[in-house]
Amino acid sequence: MFEKMMTDMQAMMKPYQENLGGKQFQPISNLMILQAKTLEKLGSEQTRFYTECVEAITKQVENITKTTDKSKLQEAQVNFAQDMQSRVSRLFKTNMDIITEARENATSEVEALKTQAKAKA
Repeated sequence: MFEKMMTDMQAMMKPYQENLGGKQFQPISNLMILQAKTLEKLGSEQTRFYTECVEAITKQVENITKTTDKSKLQEAQVNFAQDMQSRVSRLFKTNMDIITEARENATSEVEALKTQAKAKA
């Protein structure tokens, strides 16, 4: 998905870059910086998510080994599954927010290029 977005943006920008003369690399630099920041945010979220999951799994295993009552064990497993589902949902929403923000910023950059190209024409 990310590769397709970058390919589409590059294809959209190509005609405008050709008309910018010496400033043709600035938009590319801006988009590369945007991409790097986006990947950094996504990586940070993934790291946080996996750290929380490992901690939750460790705690769950400790609780399971201490529990002898089958009904409490079943309840603990259901609660754990619901908690993990909630964590995955939050991660998905956060990642979509990050990607949406990056797309909006990239679109703004391309629109600025279009405006510059029209002003020169």
